[in-house]
Parts: sequence; structure tokens; C-alpha cells
Amino acid sequence: MKQISFTAVLIISVIVIFNDTGISQEKPDGFLIKTSFPENPIVSIKNDEYNPDAEFIEKKYVTSQNTAQNKNPLNKATFDIDAFQTIVHNGNELYIGNCIVTERTGSTAGTIWAVAGVRSSSSTDDWLGIFKFGQSGWTLQTAVFTLQYLSYSIDAELIEKDTGEKTLWIVVEARQTFNAKREVYYAGINLANFFEKATGKLSWPGAGPQDNYYNARITTDNFDFPDNPKIFIVASLDSITSTNKHVYAQKFAFITSPHDLANMQINYRTNILPVYWPDGGTTENHYLYSDIAYYNISGGLGQARLIFTYSNVPDDTKIWLSRSTAFGNNAQFIGTIEGNGNYRINTSAIASTGGGLSQQLMVVFEENYQNSGDWDIVSARSNDAGSSWYLNYIDGYPSNTDKLPRLGSVVSRKGVEDEYYVSYSSDKPGGFIDSIMSIKSNSGTTNYWDQKVRMDGIYSITSDYSSVGITNTPDERVTVWSSEAGGSNFKLIGSFWPTFPSAVDDETDGNVDSYQLYQNYPNPFNPTTRIEYRVASSEYVTLKVYDLLGREVATLVNDEMDAGKYSVEFDASDLATGVYLYRLIAGNFVSNKKMILIK
Repeated sequence: MKQISFTAVLIISVIVIFNDTGISQEKPDGFLIKTSFPENPIVSIKNDEYNPDAEFIEKKYVTSQNTAQNKNPLNKATFDIDAFQTIVHNGNELYIGNCIVTERTGSTAGTIWAVAGVRSSSSTDDWLGIFKFGQSGWTLQTAVFTLQYLSYSIDAELIEKDTGEKTLWIVVEARQTFNAKREVYYAGINLANFFEKATGKLSWPGAGPQDNYYNARITTDNFDFPDNPKIFIVASLDSITSTNKHVYAQKFAFITSPHDLANMQINYRTNILPVYWPDGGTTENHYLYSDIAYYNISGGLGQARLIFTYSNVPDDTKIWLSRSTAFGNNAQFIGTIEGNGNYRINTSAIASTGGGLSQQLMVVFEENYQNSGDWDIVSARSNDAGSSWYLNYIDGYPSNTDKLPRLGSVVSRKGVEDEYYVSYSSDKPGGFIDSIMSIKSNSGTTNYWDQKVRMDGIYSITSDYSSVGITNTPDERVTVWSSEAGGSNFKLIGSFWPTFPSAVDDETDGNVDSYQLYQNYPNPFNPTTRIEYRVASSEYVTLKVYDLLGREVATLVNDEMDAGKYSVEFDASDLATGVYLYRLIAGNFVSNKKMILIK
């Protein structure tokens, strides 16, 4: 592995104020022009000096945005619990953060991977687990890192080459001891064998002894460049000065050859990104939420762009935006998103289509309505790479009478506009977590978000943190969150909606040319269906049906069988609507499939 640092020449930019009074000007079409960036004197802007060897990026200190639609009057109690729930993992450990990626190419397209942080009961060996969803449900494939203090902040991306190689990349925040500073660790893992790994700690040049790196986020240009992709990483920086003042900023790095784990190369931008807060005070302690998204103007590498977001900074009524080339050059401040008023903004996240000549961006954030303690989930969509923004409420129900929503994550389907998925938790007043919700966007101009779906059900909710991912079918999603069944019995739950996905077959032992379990027909069914299977030699055979909790609900075959092909009818008259798994065991051959009962 190689490490390279690069320095962008910095100049203090002149802040352009287009309206000396700082008053917003309203256009006839209803768009609100924000004309005084930045307004808060505690923020500083250091744009990169123009580099003729890098693609020029136009400076933008003016963006426009419209106000959000009326707050959603619907009570979540009206939503049905339609999700199909599975147990990803359970034990006596607390699950403290997670994220989801889905394969989109090759014979394994549709395979879902969940990365989760696990806090050990011993508090000395937290670990990061990678779980795969297949026909037999979720299985732990491998564990990476053993860190004493693992954070909730986990992010991942999947690199898929045209040749079929697939590499999972993860960034996570952790500390090695309780009083140690926060640091960002990375892991690249070959999904074909799990033994080929690249792991380590991101080490920016010039880091000081009290520099804390945290809340790392990751993205990629893999959709546009499958043969020569890159990984891009942003991390928040809290640098404590000699006078104990906090300086809040962002650091950037990118990885070349991320599919070649033995020769991948980490490239560090030495300087901070353009927007920073040099005097965060000695008593304040802000958690800077950073995120990163990739888009491409015309398809070429020189037209590739990265956009960075900052929120929950000393001026916490805005989301600040900066942009650079794919190599971190020509970084410029480009404006802010101010929500629906001078209201506090906490957590934020950004997603894009990941390329495909689209300049659409989606920012989702928590906003404190009228600074009254009524927190809402709001979205800001841009179709022109951040020049203008269209705001919508995702969850605007008054939380002082119902719930306090907490943003989980936002993802998109690569190369597809207007298909974004968001997860969030809803807390009752008093801090009790009430539900896990998910929602999907559409191409509508008035009601941009579809109906919310409640993803929790029979399990209680342990953590505010949830993450959302997609299946290989449009409109389908999976949400992962943690549950506590009581005492130290913790579970990591995966909830699918609107249907249970058609997972990629797991590998099985035995001669698959001679042994076979076939998909039931019809499927979905009500109330009977037929299952066929084949055995190669005389074997003791069992064919059983299970619910998604792993409980056996029927035994269809339990006998010695000669070689041949067999068929058996399954009658589910006494079972409830839902997804069931059936498993064939014949000697060393094991195979699982799913079926859907709809009454």
C-alpha cells in the first residue's frame, strides 16, 4: 500500500455580498434567493487558488431555494406495519451502528451486505461484522477490527469491476483507549474470499496531537468508471488549539486501485477543505456532520465532481456546501442550504445518482421547527449540482405531541434519478424510541415523497440509529436496526418492504448437478403450493418449512429416499400471510429457498 499527500495552494477569498442589507430577495416564481454568504463572522473561507492543470470549478456564492410544502398532518399510528422482518444477528452484544450495500452487477447481482458495529459486553473488544443476505437468511461472513471504543459512525461502498471482482470498502470511527483521540479506520475486503484485506488508519500529514478525526463518509465513481474506480473519503476534524479552542473543519482523501488490495494507494489532501470555523470556543463542543457525494458533468474524468456538506457547526442554522474535482483540487465554497427559516439544523446527509451524467443531488437533514424542540426530517433536492434547491418535508408531524425523528441514512439507486430512500427513527417525548420508518422519493413536483412505511414490528428498538439500502428490484428496500428482547438479549434486525427479496442462492455442499431443490410453484400461493427436489443417491432426506424467526412450522419429508426426482404438496391453510423458508437436507447437500403465502 502506498500513501501520497498533496497540497492545494490556498488564498483567502473575498466574500461577495450581493445585498449590503443582507435581506433576502423574493422572485415572482416563489424561489427565495439567499444573497449574503457567509453571514456569520465566526466562519472562514479558504478557496483553492485556480490550478490550470485541474479542471476549473466556478465559484458560487449565491444559491436559490424554495420553501417546503406544508407540514405532513398524518399521524404515524395510521401506518400499517408491512415489513418482512429477519434477524441479521443476535447475542449478548449491543449493535451500535450499521450500513447496507447491494451488488448490482454480474451473476450475484442483488446480494445484500450489511456492515454492523458490535459492542462487546466486555467493552474491550468491539468488532465490525459483515453479514450477507442469501436464501438461508443472514449469515456472518467475516469480522474486521477489534477496537475498544467503536463508534456508531460507519459507512461503506461496494466496488464492482466489469471482470466480476467485488470489493467492499468500509470507514469507521474508533478509539483505542477511553481517553484517546478519535481516529478513522478503513478496511477493503475481497468478497470472493474474505482473506484478502487492506486495513489501517487514515493518517493525514501534519496531524496534531489533539486532532480528532471522526464521522467519516465514503463514496465512489465506480458507476462511471468500472475498470478504474476510485474511493473518496471525507472526515470531520476537531482540532484543539494551545488555548483549548475548537477548530472545526473537514479533511479529504481518495484511494486509487481500490480493487487491487495489495497495491491500492491512499492520497491525502494536506489542507483542510474550504469552509472552517477557527474559533469554536473553549466550552462548546459541536459534532460536525460531514458527508460527500459524487457526480459527473459530461462523463469524462476531468468533469467529475465531489460535493461536501457540513452541518451542526457553530452556525447551526445552515448546511454549508463546498465542491472540488475528483482529485480534491480547486476546492471552492459554493453556498448554503438554510432550511425553512432561521432554525437549528443537526444531522445531515447527502446522496447522488453516483454518476451517469446526472447533476441531481439529495440532502436530507433534521430541522428544529421554530427552534421549539419540534424536530422534523426535511429534504433538499437539486437538479443542477447545487445551484438551486427544492425543499420538502419528509416527516413534519409535530413532535411535541407524537415523536422526535432522528435521521438514519439516505441512499440512491445508482444511475437513476428521483429514486432515493431514507430511514429514520421516531422517538416519543422523554427519549423512548418508538418506531423505525422508511420512505422513498418519486419524480412528483408537489408530493415528492411516497407514503412512509413503518419497518419495526414485533421487536423493541434499542438504538436511534438505522440505515436503509435497496434490493435489486425498483421500489424495494431493506432497513437495518437494533433491538433488545430483554436483559442482554440483543438482536440486529433486517426489515424488507414491500416484499421479501429474491436473494441470490447460497453456495451449497454436494454435487449440485445431481442434487437440486426447485422453486415452489405457484409462488406467491394461497393456500397450497408444490415443491420439487432431486437426490442423486439413496439418502436420508428432510424437507422442512420455517418462518422468518427460524421456527419450524411443517415437516414435508423425513425419510430414506432413493435417487430420483420428487414432488410434494405444501398446504398452508393454518398459517398466516407472510414469507416462509423451506430447506432440503440430503446427505451433505443443503439448500434453502423462500416462498410467499398471501391470503
